[in-house]
Amino acid sequence: MSVAAHLILGRREEPFLPALLSSLEGAASVLIVNDNAPDPSPHAQPLAESSFGRERRLVIDRTPFSGFAAARNICLRLHAEHDAGDWVAFVDADEVHGPHVRRIVAHLAELPEEIAYVDGYTWHFFQSFDWYTSIERRMMFFRFAPNLRWTGTVHEHLLGLDGNRLALPYVYGHYGHTLEPRRHAEKGRLYSSLGAEGNVLREDELEEFDVARYFSPVYHRLMRFHGAHPAAARETIDRLRPSLQAYHELTERIARSQSLPVKARNLLRRVNYELRWRGRALNPLARKLIG
Repeated sequence: MSVAAHLILGRREEPFLPALLSSLEGAASVLIVNDNAPDPSPHAQPLAESSFGRERRLVIDRTPFSGFAAARNICLRLHAEHDAGDWVAFVDADEVHGPHVRRIVAHLAELPEEIAYVDGYTWHFFQSFDWYTSIERRMMFFRFAPNLRWTGTVHEHLLGLDGNRLALPYVYGHYGHTLEPRRHAEKGRLYSSLGAEGNVLREDELEEFDVARYFSPVYHRLMRFHGAHPAAARETIDRLRPSLQAYHELTERIARSQSLPVKARNLLRRVNYELRWRGRALNPLARKLIG
């Protein structure tokens, strides 16, 4: 059973990219990348230094960005051209997997044909490595087929694949919202330009803005993280903590000051999230896949 990971990279440096690539070792046979950053790409070195680059298991396309669906459709085309495998790993540069992902891949061949998608769950860390907003179900793998295509410039959707979904009792990390607040605001502007709604700052506000006010709709949803970060992410987290300390300390102060009703509500949310993803272990097929 072979799996190709499809990855989209933009103009900004991705601090968690090396961690993602490391976490995919032994899980993906090939990495297919649409690197739409201008030359010289900030991603060239981490890609080349990864096991995919060193072992020539890396396919890179440099088509300029025109929307997320278009970028992912390029990866589908390259997948077909290189006969890259039976399954696709859907990954982003700010996600990091744990070791269970290799066990999952090892059992994909045992899935019945009617299973077309395999989902996991992600911790969404927010302006901290110690607080998160939710544990969301997330597509991890899908079967490759020649007629597949993505649609939508933002929050893209996959079309052309019929079949059932299997959700696993498996959680991995999403760190895109742990970085500098300006980076978050710039991403919001990009998504807005593609048609998404949200809290968007003007360009002239990016240089200096009230971080606490900007993130106020989110702070009340923060829950304390009591788990362990994926091993592949820990070196990056330790390296980033000093530069992000001021922002993360602000998050810590605000989250710790939540009122008792908010804390009680978040405790119920935490229990609900835990029951939701852990409950997938009741499915014998899901248990078998995770090993």
